[in-house]
Amino acid sequence: MRTSCLVAALALATCVCAHADRTEYAFRWDPAQGGPATAQQAARQLGIADDKPKALVVRYLDVRRPAGLPDDSYGAVARERTDDDGPESMYKVRAPLSKAARKLLSTWSCPLAGPKREGKLEVDVNWAVDEGADAAPTPREAISFSCSVEAAAAAAFPPATGMVPKPCVNHVRRFKSQDDWKVEEWLLPTGKRVVELSFSVKKGSPAHRSAFQQRVDALREAGARPLADSKTLLGSTCPA
Repeated sequence: MRTSCLVAALALATCVCAHADRTEYAFRWDPAQGGPATAQQAARQLGIADDKPKALVVRYLDVRRPAGLPDDSYGAVARERTDDDGPESMYKVRAPLSKAARKLLSTWSCPLAGPKREGKLEVDVNWAVDEGADAAPTPREAISFSCSVEAAAAAAFPPATGMVPKPCVNHVRRFKSQDDWKVEEWLLPTGKRVVELSFSVKKGSPAHRSAFQQRVDALREAGARPLADSKTLLGSTCPA
């Protein structure tokens, strides 16, 4: 593919494109403020069984904002994730959920180069609160197109994206059940820790949302307080 078309149009014809929707539900908290203190403790409390948790290193990447986006509500996220199997690079464009955003993002395609290239359109449902609020968390919906390849960022991102690695990394420990429930513990570049519960499913339903809400309620009863900041913001903020 020609690099000149990668950012401007994310050309449809020769790339991996998103088709079917997935839904991911997420809730994250700062264990220093309450709730299960570790991912292992949260997984045990919620019945998420995994006797071989995975260790990962996640580095966020600065990229140019793609041309052709309707307004500033659309944004790009990029990261490199490494585990025992090697590196994986990911590029994502996200916007608040709407019919227009779904239509636009469903026609976009993967700008990355590398093996095992995959793309997906996903609705993100995040239980969060505004900064300083003590109210119950409200599910916030966004939609994203993301793509990934099994390659390091230096090889995966073409020059047209303007990719520059962040100077800091996150250390992550993940517990995952066979039915795609996950608990991750993030040691952030600032030294703080964040724990996140998430669940990914094809075509989320009211029943899936209700099941996730029940686990959110259990975590809140255990003292977990929802965070206002996104995982991307938390993980990409490097110390001065």
